[in-house]
Amino acid sequence: MTFATSWTQFFPPRDGAPLTEANLPNQSGEVFIVTGGSSGIGYELSRILYGAGGKVYMLTRSKEHAEDAINRIQASYADKGDKNTKRGSLEFIFMDLVDFTTVKTAAQQFLDREGPDGRLDILFNNAGTGSLKNAPPTTQGHEYHFATNSLGHHLLTRLLTPMLSQTAKRSPSDTVRVVWAASVLVELMSPQDGVRKEYLQDPFSITNSDELYASSKAANWFLASEFARRQTKAGGVFGSGVVHLAGNPGNYSTGIWRTVPAWLTFVMGPLLRDPVHGAETYMWMAFSDEVTMPDAVAGRYAMCDGRWHPGQRADLVSALKPEEEGGSGRAKEYFEWCEKAVKELVE
Repeated sequence: MTFATSWTQFFPPRDGAPLTEANLPNQSGEVFIVTGGSSGIGYELSRILYGAGGKVYMLTRSKEHAEDAINRIQASYADKGDKNTKRGSLEFIFMDLVDFTTVKTAAQQFLDREGPDGRLDILFNNAGTGSLKNAPPTTQGHEYHFATNSLGHHLLTRLLTPMLSQTAKRSPSDTVRVVWAASVLVELMSPQDGVRKEYLQDPFSITNSDELYASSKAANWFLASEFARRQTKAGGVFGSGVVHLAGNPGNYSTGIWRTVPAWLTFVMGPLLRDPVHGAETYMWMAFSDEVTMPDAVAGRYAMCDGRWHPGQRADLVSALKPEEEGGSGRAKEYFEWCEKAVKELVE
């Protein structure tokens, strides 16, 4: 990774996003899930999709915050006074990623609401936590950062894969997608191979919260690549026809900074942008014609504000490839570790 690659992720081209609220095509009839949709990037994404006519499900842990977000979004469009434009809909479903039973319940509630003929066009795995020192184990005893940022979304994606694949069968090729949240710290702070083998053997053997955060974001890239690789035309538990893509949405002023040291927030403050630009990155990942299934299978990686990353660290690229293809196979190891961790909840 070059200096220029790092620089452009902290200081992306001004007004360079290919897809914005102004030019996003109409999304009437499309169905979206945004985890963490009541604040930050998730809020802006939910707002824009609603304004474009989409049906948006917010999966988040606070009913109060979700209802407030829904009211603010609806009011923001009402104030624009365009009564001829058909807006979409916004629905709240409770989900707390620190308790995987709520993930399973949320997935089932979504499926029940959509019904057997329902659809899911894009799943935005957006919710997450920042670096949190001395974070407690989750309800099921998992390490906090990985559970919240990665493993919980693996579970949600597995539970929703049949609906995603069903939607892909009746949609234009490569348009049904899962967007995975990564970070610039994947390349700046994650360890060799992205996720230590020691973590997979004993998650609590790694105690540095900054590394755990960076690794959990690298893990999302691994999951995107492995889900794409494991799909078959015949379908199966990993689906068919669904494009999985990970990327760095950028650095934004959101609630994720509430858990990091105050000095770091002070230092990073001038570099933080309005979260709407992060939503624009996710929209490119979700809707751009530049994104294809071969890109997903190859493990290509997106970055702000809707661009392909020119080239990640060699060890991370190697981690995406199984040993039989000359790689380290760490992505495959992590995916299989996730499968074991959620086995009882997907059977």
